[in-house]
Amino acid sequence: MKNVKKVMALTAVILGFAVSASAQNGFTLRAGGNFPVGAFNNGENTAELALSNSEATLGGAAIGFNAGVKYQFGVVGNLSAFATADFFYNGLKGDIKEDWHIEGLKDIEGIKFNTPSYMNIPVMLGLNYTILDIIGTTLWAEAGAGVNFRSITKNSAEYNSNNLDVSAEMTYDLATTFAWQAGLGVSIDNTVTLGLHYYGFGKSEIKGESTIPVIGTKSFKVGKLNPSMVVVRLGYTF
Repeated sequence: MKNVKKVMALTAVILGFAVSASAQNGFTLRAGGNFPVGAFNNGENTAELALSNSEATLGGAAIGFNAGVKYQFGVVGNLSAFATADFFYNGLKGDIKEDWHIEGLKDIEGIKFNTPSYMNIPVMLGLNYTILDIIGTTLWAEAGAGVNFRSITKNSAEYNSNNLDVSAEMTYDLATTFAWQAGLGVSIDNTVTLGLHYYGFGKSEIKGESTIPVIGTKSFKVGKLNPSMVVVRLGYTF
């Protein structure tokens, strides 16, 4: 009889872990807003990028958006593991955009400026821990790390008037860096989630090629960029 009770108790514990793990399994589609912080938010010398002579590049990034997918599966008890792939987009602040327009040229009829934007695509693995579970509403904390692919869109000036077509542009190389994140959030009925996270995407050198009429094409390096941001996002688990 005692052995039967022990087996039943052990079975109940195993089933409890299985139910807990199963409740945490699933894919989550998520999206939200990005709020740049630190040097990524500061833009005092961002326009120096256009001159290819910045020693310590600042981002001047505006509030942006993110979207991605997460897969989470239970490990044991309240501990789960996850894998994520996300896309983050940030343009330049309005006043920073004005700094990019070369003085004396921006009012010329027929001239068009394209200012750069930032895109970060982190792929991460991590752990999630359920701190509290009250009637289907859970409070959790998590941390993850992985690789980030950072891209900057083309910076260009184009002039088209009276059959005259002239353009100058700067294209930026893709950078790959170590990335990490830490977050805190709530889940309702294991379906809807709301999270607050901090992301660090790692410092990387900004380099690429510039093509300017008469001068031609040449390579450049203009300091380093260190994107970091606070992220608020909603998710739906299925």
